[in-house]
Amino acid sequence: MAAPMALKPLSLHVISDSICPFCYMGYKQLNLAMAAAKKENLPLDFKLRFKPFLLDPTLPTDKPLNKREHYDSKFGAANFARMEKQMAARGKTVGINFSYGGNIRQTIDSHRLIEKAFLVGGDEKQRLIIDALFGGYFEKEQDVGDHDFLAECAVQAGVFASKPDAVAFLATDELRDGVQKDITDAKRMGVEGVPFILLNNKYAVSGAQGEETFLQIFRKIAAGEKLAADESSEDTC
Repeated sequence: MAAPMALKPLSLHVISDSICPFCYMGYKQLNLAMAAAKKENLPLDFKLRFKPFLLDPTLPTDKPLNKREHYDSKFGAANFARMEKQMAARGKTVGINFSYGGNIRQTIDSHRLIEKAFLVGGDEKQRLIIDALFGGYFEKEQDVGDHDFLAECAVQAGVFASKPDAVAFLATDELRDGVQKDITDAKRMGVEGVPFILLNNKYAVSGAQGEETFLQIFRKIAAGEKLAADESSEDTC
């Protein structure tokens, strides 16, 4: 009886921000591609880890801004209306029901929570918190900077046993320096838009590429083929 094929480790460092719609789309596409790779029995051991990025460091942390008013001001009302319609249609292709109501503010505390999830339970726990954060912000109009919402996500994902424990963590500066360092390191690497994915710290994929593009990349890695230095898409924030 033949021995099972050894799996090749494949680390995927996903640099993203919690308010980036293409990051949510790219995450969904990545999940679909990984599931397809497993169905094809590609000998890959996926290790997913999210790393932080700040799309807009000028957003306030202490008070929310109305999301529609903010984007109307940033892009122009007509442009934003067109973008909103396009994203709603594109989101549905990967099972996302984008809703642009609600509030927006700085995301640093969400990144601290994402990092905490990884330290508590690795990529599995981190993916649970990502699901909760993205789903809440993009589909349920939750405020990703609100500690109550973040704490609820933390308990839902099993990062903390109780909401008071999660709120207590968010009230501290725990992991803030490390998260800020990761953000600075991404900038030094030349990351200007997200999602930005590093594969085995060797190849880079920029943008929400689509399930098939990700799957083709996985096939090449599984076959030991050399990839291009990077793959890029305009679908970035």
